[in-house]
Amino acid sequence: MSEFDLESTIQELREAIVGDVCSRSRVVDALLDLRLEAAGRADVVDLVDGSLTGVPGKNMVPADWWRDQLDMFELVAINPAEPVG
Repeated sequence: MSEFDLESTIQELREAIVGDVCSRSRVVDALLDLRLEAAGRADVVDLVDGSLTGVPGKNMVPADWWRDQLDMFELVAINPAEPVG
């Protein structure tokens, strides 16, 4: 997957946010889809995994939390971590 595809997916997810809360199941589904799409990017996959373990709420997720996660994913997608060594 190219950086552009990953950025496009993140942008689409951001644009789908409406209101102050999001369905928790939709957020988890989106995170899993994003994880699959970013399979070649360990840095993004690690962030997604961290988000999956920390999704707040039982049924609803604050939209601000979801936007913050997407912002983080986008920053990492644009500026990939370079291996040290």
